[in-house]
Amino acid sequence: ELAASPAGAASILPLSYAGTMGMLQYSSMDRRFFHKLGASQLERTLCSSAGKVGIKATLGGSYGMDPEHYADSKLILIWGSNPITSNLHFWARAQEAKRRGAKLIAIDPYRSLTAEKCTQHIAPLPGTDGALALGMMHVLIGEGLVDRDYIERYTLGYRALKARVLNEYAPQKVAEICGLEVETIVQLARDYGAVKPAAIRLNYGMQRHAGGGIAARTIACLPALTGAWREAAGGILLTTADNYHFDHAALERPDLMPAPRPRVINHARLGEALAAAQPPVSAVIVYNNNPVAVCPDSAKVVAGFEREDLFCVVMDSFLTDTADYADIVLPATTQLEHYDIHKS
Repeated sequence: ELAASPAGAASILPLSYAGTMGMLQYSSMDRRFFHKLGASQLERTLCSSAGKVGIKATLGGSYGMDPEHYADSKLILIWGSNPITSNLHFWARAQEAKRRGAKLIAIDPYRSLTAEKCTQHIAPLPGTDGALALGMMHVLIGEGLVDRDYIERYTLGYRALKARVLNEYAPQKVAEICGLEVETIVQLARDYGAVKPAAIRLNYGMQRHAGGGIAARTIACLPALTGAWREAAGGILLTTADNYHFDHAALERPDLMPAPRPRVINHARLGEALAAAQPPVSAVIVYNNNPVAVCPDSAKVVAGFEREDLFCVVMDSFLTDTADYADIVLPATTQLEHYDIHKS
């Protein structure tokens, strides 16, 4: 009925995210259905979009070093990551490296379980990771700890980067920005420039704030400056998502969308959309997602779901915070109850 109304299918908003991440349950038949219907499109930006864009801008794709090779690294920077909680398969490799004599440095404003078990914990102020990387670059370049041959062969923009870093990001200034001691920044850079192979395990913690994308992009420049990519146990990893070369268009069928294409609503601004989008959002279908709990500006999101004129369907394995506002709740299988294909 809504699709046939004056506002059309644009008044319908699918609200899915990553509760189940298999290629079928996460993004195939559902996308085809809503594309064919002409429903509003959801820009799914809550978790990792900024960091992935930053990595792609530097490396050309969501690639990185093979996670298996971290066991052979001599220095590992675990940056914005708490693998004991969320990345155990990597932590096993990091522990093996530590047993072999590697130095593990956690870079995290929070003293996590991982930070407690690393050789060193460096705690910059939240949101200052990009500045810390630039301060490291100042030391690497100023003290000649860069791989000039690698830079000449495989990088672009070094001269401009060098000029800006040396002029604007001295360790003293960066220490003030990051809330760290100057000596901590200098020693971190010297370790990273001198110990080989050196690896960085970047994760999504450090890119969930303003400037997060450019912070990831900046950090991803570090292994290029030192030539860490020359060795299998050197480099950086944020995600292996592009290693699989999935044909997402074949799965999701964006070609089924009508012309002109439906509007796009950013998941991170859901509260605003439910309050003021034109035409209004009249119906939401929530699956693989709990937007009342996870979207920014919770009060606005709740106010949107409380609208009497919003038709809300929630499909889930649990009665979530969002299900409290649903007109209809439907059961869903858990990840262990259906077959699917997953990236790692």
